[in-house]
Amino acid sequence: MWHSAWRWLYPGLRIKRWVLLFSVGLLLLVLGLTTIINYQVFGVLEEFLFRVLYEMTGRYNYTLLAGVGAVLIIVGALVMIFSFQRLMQRILQSIAPEGSGKVSQMMLERARRDRGPAIVSIGGGTGLSKLLRGLKTKTSHLTAIVTVADDGGSSGRLREEMDIIAPGDLRNCLVAMADKESQMEYIFQHRFGGTGELAGHSLGNLFLAALMEEYKDPVLALEAASEILNVRGEVVPATTEPVRLRAEMTDGVCVIGESEIPEYGGRIQRLHILPDMPQAVTAALAAIEAADVITLGPGSLYTSILPNLLVPEIATALRRSDATKIYICNAMTQPGETDGYTVADHLRALIDHIGPGVADYVLVNDYAPAGEVLERYAAMGSYPVVCDTEAVQALGAKVVRAKLIADGMTVSHAPDLVADAIVNMVHAVQSDLHPQLLDYYFDRSL
Repeated sequence: MWHSAWRWLYPGLRIKRWVLLFSVGLLLLVLGLTTIINYQVFGVLEEFLFRVLYEMTGRYNYTLLAGVGAVLIIVGALVMIFSFQRLMQRILQSIAPEGSGKVSQMMLERARRDRGPAIVSIGGGTGLSKLLRGLKTKTSHLTAIVTVADDGGSSGRLREEMDIIAPGDLRNCLVAMADKESQMEYIFQHRFGGTGELAGHSLGNLFLAALMEEYKDPVLALEAASEILNVRGEVVPATTEPVRLRAEMTDGVCVIGESEIPEYGGRIQRLHILPDMPQAVTAALAAIEAADVITLGPGSLYTSILPNLLVPEIATALRRSDATKIYICNAMTQPGETDGYTVADHLRALIDHIGPGVADYVLVNDYAPAGEVLERYAAMGSYPVVCDTEAVQALGAKVVRAKLIADGMTVSHAPDLVADAIVNMVHAVQSDLHPQLLDYYFDRSL
């Protein structure tokens, strides 16, 4: 109980100032009452304490009297803190019953997030949603810029039938950033079965499609969805135009459609977006301009990350930004997209499409999965991405190694590990370390 009470005095909660003001007000109230009732009340109290102390010690001693006063102050302060805590809990029981028992902890976490950096994460697919799950615990200033080029499954059907942007990746990001993530994920990821028109659709996709139809504007629809889901941050599409992807393969074949590109199985030479000059969402450009940190990935290089950067205004804003730019490289190659790619190949593909200045740092996993896990992935044509540090440095970026994946039978980025690595990088960059010391720090594993 007392540990919980002391937590109200932790730095950053902005509570102590109000407790102090409350104490001053209480003191003025007591002084006012004693002035009205009897101005000698404090004198009588002091005389009483002197007599009690004299009976106990046999002498008058101001030090003892001061000690009694100090004890009374401490007891009074503890009583005030305890009563204030109980008062807040009682109020929150009516507003947010599920969080009323841990008010100070919630406020402390919120205060820490409020002091976090402004982070913009660009990407799509499961890679981006996993990253957002970790970053939302680190900062309140989080914006996800999401690809809308998906044309397969439920998203593809809704695109064609309703002439809207693909809702699938937007849905995943909203769920990942929702305050009650587990409940929202259970509901929004539900897919209808059967053979009717709803078969294969997810409830979350239908929810977003309904909002887009109602508001006539995807950005307004996402703002409404964010309010409903109590999203920590902002989810915005790269563009509100229903774009598609066209890939030129090294064998001369052109493949159209985000879902068709990996299925073709060739090596991608160049990626294009159709139409080739879609207009960027204003909120996305504003977020990039105000960002302290911009992350790219993790996720499919050609079908999740590059589609955002092929929107000309976003590419220009990214290159001009003074933010710390971090490319989070995939841990494994992706069949049909990045077969045989090294870390430098990933970065080179980004530079070839939008020019230099895309990344200051490349965050690379340095934790080796178990042998049986690698064998299972090898059977699917997926292998660990080799980190060729010197080649990355030749492209103008620094390599930062860290453990980014958790133990298990799948190789995927762990939200908490990636978020911790990014925050550690940001703190190091924003420190006053000499450039040589900073390079030494990044040469070590985070």
